[in-house]
Amino acid sequence: MSTQILDRITAADPDQQERYARIALACLTIPGEPNTPAARLTGTNGPAVVQHTLDTLPPAITERTVIDALDSAADGTHRVLIPTDAEWPTGLDDLGTDRPVALWASGDLDLLTGTPDCAVTITGARAATSYGDHIAAELAHDLTGIGHSIVTGGAYGIDAAATRATLAASGHAIVVLASGIDRPYPAGNIGLLHQVAEHGLVLTETPPSVAPTRSRFVARTRILAALAAATVIVEAGARSGAPQVAHTAHRLARTVGAVPGPITSTTSTGCHLLIQAGIARLITMVDDLAPTRDE
Repeated sequence: MSTQILDRITAADPDQQERYARIALACLTIPGEPNTPAARLTGTNGPAVVQHTLDTLPPAITERTVIDALDSAADGTHRVLIPTDAEWPTGLDDLGTDRPVALWASGDLDLLTGTPDCAVTITGARAATSYGDHIAAELAHDLTGIGHSIVTGGAYGIDAAATRATLAASGHAIVVLASGIDRPYPAGNIGLLHQVAEHGLVLTETPPSVAPTRSRFVARTRILAALAAATVIVEAGARSGAPQVAHTAHRLARTVGAVPGPITSTTSTGCHLLIQAGIARLITMVDDLAPTRDE
C-alpha cells in the first residue's frame, strides 16, 4: 500500500506536494495524537515522510480512502487547508504537535480571518433542556450582535441551538465536524449543517467519506477549544464531552465560562464542577465573558 499514494504526491506541482503529503498523513495517522510525521514536513520532503509513515505505522484508513482524498483535492471537489495557507486558523498552532495535519473546509474561509480573537465556542449537552436551548440561543444571538463568530460541533442540543440562533441573526457560524466533510453528522442536523456550509463555514480534520468514531469526537474537542478566544459550556453532564473542551481551552489560556443551572439537574453538573474547580467563570450574560483585571 504505497505506490499509488506516492505517485499522486510526486506527480503534483512542487508547491502542492506538502498539501498532498498532509492529506495522506491525515488519513494514515490518528487524530489528536502528537503528529511526529507531520512535524517533519519541510515542504520538499513530503513523499519521503509519507513513505516512512507507510512503512512504520499501521494505516488507520484504507488505501482507497487516501487515494480518493488526494483526488478530490486535486480536482477541486474538496478544499483542503494546511498550516502554510493564509486562511489557516492560527489559533490551532497553539496546539503544538497536536495541531491538525490538515483541514477540509466547506463555506466562507474569510470567517477564519478573525479567529481566534473574534470567535466564541458554545457547546454542551446533546440532550439539552428547554432552559439550556434558550440560554445557548440567547448567548449566540448576543455575541453575534457584537461581531463574534460562533463555533460549535453541530451536535444535537446546545450546539444546534447556538448554531440556529447565529444563522437567524445573520451571524457567522462555524461548525467543526468529527466526520468527513461529505458526510455531515449527526444525520438529524444535515439540513442545519448544509445551511452552515452555505452561509458560514464547516471544518473537519477527518478525511472525506470517513464516519465519525469515538476517538474522532474526543480529538475534535481540541479544535473547538483552540479555534476561539473563549469557550462557554451550557449544560453538560459530569462525564460528558463538553467539559473536555473547557479543560483544553483552559490549558490553552483561553477564557472559559459555564452557565449555572438548577442544583437538582444532572444536566448542569458538569458546568457546576467547572465553576467549582476554578476552570470556568460563571456566565449569566455576554458581559460575563469580558476580561477581568487579572487577565
